[in-house]
Amino acid sequence: MRDYIDLMHTTPNDEPCAQVGHVDYHTMARIEANVFIGQLQRTLGMNPAGTRFRIIQCPHDFGLYLDIRFHFDDQISVHFDYMSRLERACDKWDTHSIQELQQRGYSLDRAKTIKLMEHPTDDSQDFPCMSCGA
Repeated sequence: MRDYIDLMHTTPNDEPCAQVGHVDYHTMARIEANVFIGQLQRTLGMNPAGTRFRIIQCPHDFGLYLDIRFHFDDQISVHFDYMSRLERACDKWDTHSIQELQQRGYSLDRAKTIKLMEHPTDDSQDFPCMSCGA
């Protein structure tokens, strides 16, 4: 039966991610997601025929955020096996991904925090990423 899993992040587990509300959020998150999908495919091998990765938009109190969805058939063992390895596949960006992120204009420093434009006492307060804590 056709199914899917949302990865719940657009970066490897231990890496900072773009922040919803940041001026460049959608641009940075889309770059992250595309590069992360490429790294997953290098790490795990190409996803099996009949499966696919898709970048999706999800509603949140602070706006739309991007996530990666993996579509598979849970009755096909190679699909299920590949899907089950996705969560543990990558903790850090690999060298190829770091180079690709830089070539696309992605800034790891800019993606770490969100700056509130209007805050009653401190307009530069940093908030951690809701998914990765960075």
